[in-house]
Amino acid sequence: MSKTDFFKSAILTVFILAPSSACAPRATPMELIPVTVQLQWTHQAEFAGFYAADQNGNYADEGLAVTFIQGGPDVDNLAPLVDGKVQFCTATAEQLIVARAGGKSLRAVATIYRRSPAVFFSLADSGITRPQDFAGKKVRVPATILPTLHAIAARVGVTPDQYTEVNLPSDVTIFASGVVPVWGGYINALPLLVQKAGIKIIIIYPDDYGVHFYGDSLITTDELISTQPDLVERFLRATLVGWTYAVENPEKVGLMVQKYNPDADPSLENDKMIASIPLVNTGEDFIGWMKAEMWAGMEQTLREQGVLASPLDVTQVYTMQFLNEIYQ
Repeated sequence: MSKTDFFKSAILTVFILAPSSACAPRATPMELIPVTVQLQWTHQAEFAGFYAADQNGNYADEGLAVTFIQGGPDVDNLAPLVDGKVQFCTATAEQLIVARAGGKSLRAVATIYRRSPAVFFSLADSGITRPQDFAGKKVRVPATILPTLHAIAARVGVTPDQYTEVNLPSDVTIFASGVVPVWGGYINALPLLVQKAGIKIIIIYPDDYGVHFYGDSLITTDELISTQPDLVERFLRATLVGWTYAVENPEKVGLMVQKYNPDADPSLENDKMIASIPLVNTGEDFIGWMKAEMWAGMEQTLREQGVLASPLDVTQVYTMQFLNEIYQ
């Protein structure tokens, strides 16, 4: 996508979103409705649009007081939503599909990362340049991108028993040691840290091998959608305004992140946001938009892997109800 096309897309998004947001009455603090969001990872630029909506007053404009709970490698980000402790959460699309197939009444109302940030990378001199090279290797893979690993390996004929999955922290030193030659991570996170440390790497993109997954999606419950649709729409509208701001102002994201994570490096968080822009604002449709064929394709891929065994109506995994209303 050219720079001109990108700005056209961003401007169109703002044009459509702004009137709805502007028409919402600014509530006084006494009228704000508390809303809690469970994030899937620790505070960082991955959630920049949510932070922007909060700090720029977009949530307050919609009468909402929003609190974020950070996640992490040992946090079940779906559990608080299932248990009714939060109103929304973020999760990968494949997490949601698996949860819905398992009987959880959860549904996506928007997809923030319309292209998955999940990639696999190795040291430039490792000789590992394609997923076929995973055979006989240890692969560091977080649980959130495990389905992506299985899908890309299956596409090239590498079975799970041919490589060893390991769980390691996001540590540049461990990666540089080469003890585990293949690492999975988000292109807008760990690979950036590695490259900033001056380490040359080879990056393998699942998209190049026919594995097309949505990334972070915004999820709520069927119950909230049916009983409080106005709340869902107001929260989503403000969130989309926030994400539009983050895409247009990546250089301001670092300081926003620092308000939730004082130890964050603003420069690095800005770089993370810049790397995220083509994943969020793809130049197709609008920020947050979802396509039926993408959801169907992900469901089929997971079923081919044996991850899904029970019947699933994939059209019930997401709803366009609120996106259609907001972008109308």
